[in-house]
Amino acid sequence: MPHKPGLPARESAKWMRYSGAAMQMLGTILAFTYAGYWLDGRSGNKIPVWTLVLSLLSIAASLYMLIRSFTKK
Repeated sequence: MPHKPGLPARESAKWMRYSGAAMQMLGTILAFTYAGYWLDGRSGNKIPVWTLVLSLLSIAASLYMLIRSFTKK
């Protein structure tokens, strides 16, 4: 894939790496939060317990995956 004009190829690769990680985090958090919302709807909870638990779990998992991918070379 060609890099942006005016940026060295190495800087373009860094930019793509960060944007890919952000999209992965967003997808993980959205999927888990929606699953929690769906479970709360099915179980009829007044307090959205599943939504809270799964959204917090997805944030922790996303941060773990992010740190793991950036410390790897």
